[in-house]
Amino acid sequence: MHSDRFGQRVSTASARAVERNDAAVDLLFALQPGAPALVDQALALDPEFALAHCTKARALLQGGDVAGARRWAARGRELAEGLTARERNHAEVVRQAIHNEPTALAAVAEHADAHPRDAVPLSFALGVYGLLGFGGFADFHARQAALLDRVAPAWGDEDWWFLAARGWACVEAGRRAQGVAMLERALALNPRNANAAHGRVHGYYEQGDAEGGEAFLAEWLPGYDRGAALHGHLAWHAALFALQRDDVDRALATYRNAIGPAVSAALPLFTVIDGASFALRALLGGQALAAAERRELADFAAARLPAAGVPFANVHLAMAYAGAGDWGRLESLRGQVAELLEDGRQRSGAVVVRACDAVAAYGAGEYALAAALLEESAPEWERLGGSHAQRDLLADLAIAAHLRAGAGAAAEALAAKRWTRRATHLRGAWLRRLVGAV
Repeated sequence: MHSDRFGQRVSTASARAVERNDAAVDLLFALQPGAPALVDQALALDPEFALAHCTKARALLQGGDVAGARRWAARGRELAEGLTARERNHAEVVRQAIHNEPTALAAVAEHADAHPRDAVPLSFALGVYGLLGFGGFADFHARQAALLDRVAPAWGDEDWWFLAARGWACVEAGRRAQGVAMLERALALNPRNANAAHGRVHGYYEQGDAEGGEAFLAEWLPGYDRGAALHGHLAWHAALFALQRDDVDRALATYRNAIGPAVSAALPLFTVIDGASFALRALLGGQALAAAERRELADFAAARLPAAGVPFANVHLAMAYAGAGDWGRLESLRGQVAELLEDGRQRSGAVVVRACDAVAAYGAGEYALAAALLEESAPEWERLGGSHAQRDLLADLAIAAHLRAGAGAAAEALAAKRWTRRATHLRGAWLRRLVGAV
């Protein structure tokens, strides 16, 4: 047996296979291209290397091939049957996570308690699109930080992957200074870790430093492969910073260069979420995308995500359809979401229906109804998933709805609450722009 780079014993006769698998895991964790080729090299050296099959499964899932990921995870679990308890559990957690089984999150937590440095199973719980993020929890950021706090003593402060994961979790949980320090250390250890760069951008956002965030991305993003998983989303952050600074032209140029369906190399889910979110923000900023661009986004969403799915995506599908005035697709989506909720297949609970209905109401000019639905559902927005930066759009939409309904005092009150929590730099120009837009 050999040990992987996290210090876990691995059943294979080939040290080179372990090295190649480790390198693949590192690329996956850094959201850099090239992992599938490296894990294939590991498997060529040892075709029965069970945990390399699990790495292959994770790589395929990250690339959007869910069916392929499930096949490789099943084979990894089969090959692990006669191995150590840690390896069997590793493979079983990966299988459950890729199938999104109800027991997967508990399995990750149990495995993490027993093997806190077994990084791949732990990773499935993390991030806005992980098991916690899509778990429907009203406190998922706090849960994520608590999980990583619990295993932190086993990691120390010298692993770039763990520091980035924990740093971002701390930032989102309100421990901004602590989280930013971890993220900067992670970037010092691995400057090309896109996850750390992403977390650091959230730090700038949470600390109200749009100029700093924009400058950071201007330096970091040009060296990141445009085909890599997070390129479009980091460009979305750059566009968001530009909107916060009232530079709508720069924001629109960024959308057209790196975010929209015609140029994005991200997974369709990410393209729809980032595109729809930006389109609505631009509208609230007084500079809507061209009608053809909004139609392009809606058509892309319908083609690539043809049915309602996870709650966070459903809300953004509603935004895409409402933005294009595609009331037929929007009504169909709302019906599908209601059916999924009735069947118990929306972990967010009823907040997803209220959010979709609010978007539809705003698009139809029913501003008082939109504001009421958003205010009512605000305490449960975190159950939808996503980051604070992503969900803040719902607060912005509620403020705009109040303004359009003639409820200026309610708009001011909600805006003050938003600024108290985050983004104090928006108080002047942002609200003046919004008032002008409505």
